[in-house]
Amino acid sequence: MEIRSPRTRLEQLAWQQGYSSAEFTRQFAVEAGKSCVASVSRTTVGRWLSGQAFPRGAAAQVLTQWFGEPITDLAGPPGEPTQNGEDLAAAAAADSIRHALESAAVLDSSALEILHSAAIEAARTYPVTPPPVMLRTLVSLRDTVFEQFGRTRSPMQQADLYLLAGQVCGLLSSTSWDLGLLDAAGQQARAAYTYGNIIGHASLLAWARALQVTVAIWSGDTRQAVSLAATALDSAPPGTASARLHSVHARALALRGARGEVTAELESAAAELERAGGDPLLDNIGGELAFDAARRGLCAASSFVALRDGRQAQAEADQALRLFAAIPAATRWSAGVTSTYADLATARTLCGDLDGAVAALEPVISSDPQRCTEALTRRLELLSRILQTGPYRGDPVATQTRDRISRVTALSLPRTLTAQTLPPM
Repeated sequence: MEIRSPRTRLEQLAWQQGYSSAEFTRQFAVEAGKSCVASVSRTTVGRWLSGQAFPRGAAAQVLTQWFGEPITDLAGPPGEPTQNGEDLAAAAAADSIRHALESAAVLDSSALEILHSAAIEAARTYPVTPPPVMLRTLVSLRDTVFEQFGRTRSPMQQADLYLLAGQVCGLLSSTSWDLGLLDAAGQQARAAYTYGNIIGHASLLAWARALQVTVAIWSGDTRQAVSLAATALDSAPPGTASARLHSVHARALALRGARGEVTAELESAAAELERAGGDPLLDNIGGELAFDAARRGLCAASSFVALRDGRQAQAEADQALRLFAAIPAATRWSAGVTSTYADLATARTLCGDLDGAVAALEPVISSDPQRCTEALTRRLELLSRILQTGPYRGDPVATQTRDRISRVTALSLPRTLTAQTLPPM
């Protein structure tokens, strides 16, 4: 089995953003539509990515505008970024998995064990792994899983591979969103749901739907978010799967101002967590697939921030931070912690406690901007807008805080993604 490397800069960028050739073709049609340019076939895209054809005319203009690089660079060889220790470890792991699978004459039980182990490791290390490194790991793992479908006709093995593909695409959805790639996040979530539907896996379906709800929330489509969550809850397994769906449902409802329903959903999430612990997929694997009281608290804090209820948002954020603090640092979801601090700062601002807000914001301001995900960036931007209104307008402390927020968001990972080169995948 050949271990592939990107053949062109265009293919390198496509891999960095998690696009398969089919997804790239669909996204090109979206980008081309903005300029009224005709879409292209998947075959043509494949020739562009491989370097067998040179994009010309209107197509070249679309690609240049899309990726922000000259067409001569896009059609040329891939860049050679500097790899740090985390990058090299990710590359070595991917190569080891591929070599082990190549060594198996057929797709036997040991090959599936390797893939399951890699998927579990990705889920469990997700909370503490930088998104660019995780993206590379997941794209490589996804491609490896896809390659195995042609090596077996066993229905049981095919079902196993569909489950793995769903897990990895779900994680790719979360990673894409961390990087601010909302369209890719939505596509990966839909793929995860499709795989879950093929094998009738209720927990995978519920998790994938929760990911789709999250994408819809941040896309501003709250009606779709509410509808997806409500429908998914009808068939979601009890415990962790339902707790996550109730929590994201609450966040969607909060954006529509439905306070009574928000409270009911959060109470239902808490009740479901008391029944959690036995889900073979979500609980046994854990990591990014898990959903605990700390995450429910973050959703609750965000919901009450959306309702502009600073007092209740502060109470939920404080409790979530206490729960996060009880988790060992080696497995603690760092992005969740900083997002909770941002919500706490916003809650205190809504309560008129500017000094308290500044204190809550300090762990966020002092953290590495390259760990600042899209969700955190959006939270900070909301806080900055609030600091421009009402009693805070013209306040020197509020102005200084907004300036500090601007410096962090300007250097955040999603905002600098287009200016940096991620590791090749």
